[in-house]
Amino acid sequence: MATHAVSWTRQAFSAASRLPARAAPRKLVVRTMASTTKADAIKATVADNKVVVYSKTHCPYCTRVKGLFTELKVPHKVLELDTMGAEGAEFQDALQPMTGRRTVPQVFVGGKFIGGCDDTMALHSAGKLKTVLGEVGISI
Repeated sequence: MATHAVSWTRQAFSAASRLPARAAPRKLVVRTMASTTKADAIKATVADNKVVVYSKTHCPYCTRVKGLFTELKVPHKVLELDTMGAEGAEFQDALQPMTGRRTVPQVFVGGKFIGGCDDTMALHSAGKLKTVLGEVGISI
């Protein structure tokens, strides 16, 4: 019985070796110009401004962060994603791989992502937001 199994595997192997070789499967990578462009635009905006907040007008957490920066008299650039139409959604999609988050607000100080509302408020409560802002030349 073992001889029969061996001859079958030899026949199968022999038949398989006569088949045309298949190319190794390739991983399909889809890149759109819009996402690359949006990521580049985010990087440029974050590099050109000391404090950037990606926000939505109806978001209470965004309102809280923007209010904090206004109260502390910290100059900050706000981009309201929900007022940008489809482009706002593209920016939010481009932010996700950069920050690991899809939620807003997304706060950048000195070109670095510091987090969302809870992260920013925690830094402020701990007295560390003053230090982070001081590193980029903003005193509060």
